[in-house]
Amino acid sequence: MDAKEKNLKKLSRTNIPMNFVKKNEGSWDHEKWEEFCAALETKKYTPIDFGEVGALLETKKATYLKKNK
Repeated sequence: MDAKEKNLKKLSRTNIPMNFVKKNEGSWDHEKWEEFCAALETKKYTPIDFGEVGALLETKKATYLKKNK
């Protein structure tokens, strides 16, 4: 497992992705996405595959929206 995969796995075990989804009520723009990515860098979750991070957020978003219909 490379560093990108390890960091993604580490991130997926935290509340960070779901907290982002909740804070933005399941909807965000490109600027919010860039802020989230910058925060991951600050929190030492890089290197990471940001495409996979996006997929993780979409999964969390689906869960959030299902619970908050």
